[in-house]
Amino acid sequence: MEGHLEQVLEHYPLGQLTSFCRIEQGFVNEHWSLTTTEGRFFLKRLNPLLRQSNLVSAQHQLVRHLRGSEFPAPRIMPTHAGHTLLILDNEWYEMQEYIEGDSYNHNRPAHFREAATTLGRYHTCVEPFAPQALRSLGDLFTPPVIRSNLNNLIDAWGVDQERKSAAAAGRLSTEISHLAVRFAAHETLRQLVTHGDYYGGNLIFDGDRIVGVVDYDKARWQPRIAEVAEALIYFASPRSSHLKHVVYPGFLEWQPLSRFLESYSQSRPLEEREIHALPDFVEAVWLSMSLLRLWERGLDPAHSNEALEEVVSLAEWAKANASRMVEVGHAAAIE
Repeated sequence: MEGHLEQVLEHYPLGQLTSFCRIEQGFVNEHWSLTTTEGRFFLKRLNPLLRQSNLVSAQHQLVRHLRGSEFPAPRIMPTHAGHTLLILDNEWYEMQEYIEGDSYNHNRPAHFREAATTLGRYHTCVEPFAPQALRSLGDLFTPPVIRSNLNNLIDAWGVDQERKSAAAAGRLSTEISHLAVRFAAHETLRQLVTHGDYYGGNLIFDGDRIVGVVDYDKARWQPRIAEVAEALIYFASPRSSHLKHVVYPGFLEWQPLSRFLESYSQSRPLEEREIHALPDFVEAVWLSMSLLRLWERGLDPAHSNEALEEVVSLAEWAKANASRMVEVGHAAAIE
């Protein structure tokens, strides 16, 4: 591999390779840490599924825009020819500066507050930025997407009226229809280019301060509240799980939820219509991603009923606690 990395480096004014190591993070691209005579850098080899030149160009435009707004996005290193994307031997590469720092620590309150405040800063920075390539990707967390994910799962499992899981699938189908009615009231929500993968693994800290927000491969145009809901699900969920089959560890916890929204609101308070939409988007994220991951994992159909009941429990919790979520959102906006 060293010879191949040296070949890549020949296209950059970054000196000679002195050491390298594979970074085992992420699930899509291949990542390397490179040390050269000019410093340390981060090399990404793009997964073939992500090789769309218009999208990569828009992502790089986003990073440049953020850096121009003094947001802690990584610098993408240009080649000798001045390009931020290198295509070599049918492989696509992106070279970034390496940001030194520490990982997110969920047990460190200052990290939690900084993560929330920085997400608000990000949303403020991207408001004037709207490239067409990112606007055309479509939403991830809408009732039609959720129904498609459910149908794919039902087909994969062979769920029919004779299986116990058919009842849970029917309840989910009904709930998706109800959610679609509620979503009709959310068509005028503020939209912007979301980061798309804002969680602890993409945050780099120097002490209690974020010095890097990385990985913009999933950036897309969608309602701002969708990303707030995603962030709450990550940052305000329990660390240990009572759910066995879905990707989420459990229901939201009220104190972290309130504190996250309060810190977020210091940078960019939510609007009234967004606060009222929050419970529906929390439910939509839970349903969409739970069903998608169950389908991708190829879970044994013998566990299908138990898995679908867990998905149902997430939807029921979101509905039962909708009023309280709205109250917390209002309180955070006032703080």
